[in-house]
Amino acid sequence: MEKRERYAVYHANDLHAMLAPQAKHWYTDRCRHYTHVADVEARLSQVFALTNHIDRSWTDNPEVVWHTAAPVRSTSVGDVIVSLLSGQAWLVMPFGLQELAADHDPPAGEDERRDTAQPSDEGKEGRS
Repeated sequence: MEKRERYAVYHANDLHAMLAPQAKHWYTDRCRHYTHVADVEARLSQVFALTNHIDRSWTDNPEVVWHTAAPVRSTSVGDVIVSLLSGQAWLVMPFGLQELAADHDPPAGEDERRDTAQPSDEGKEGRS
């Protein structure tokens, strides 16, 4: 049984990544290629659906704490989901997730979030 965990969701900055996802971009110049848009507390199998506009904006989902003031799009091919517990990353592919090598050196600022077990309610008010 898959347990609930915290995952960071990174959206590719270049929308061409949806056509040709590149795992190497995760390892090289990450800040240029990706933006950390949210943390999600759920099972890995639920993260993609919870960060998609389906019946409503995904930023309204209670499992999601989003990290950007910019308009957000749904998670899509070329984006990356990272376990905040293990550092394991997955690249979203046209069919499923491609496991990437575990990242034991998270991007700057990520270490603080690894220590928090509960999602924050900060920033959830007034979103549209």
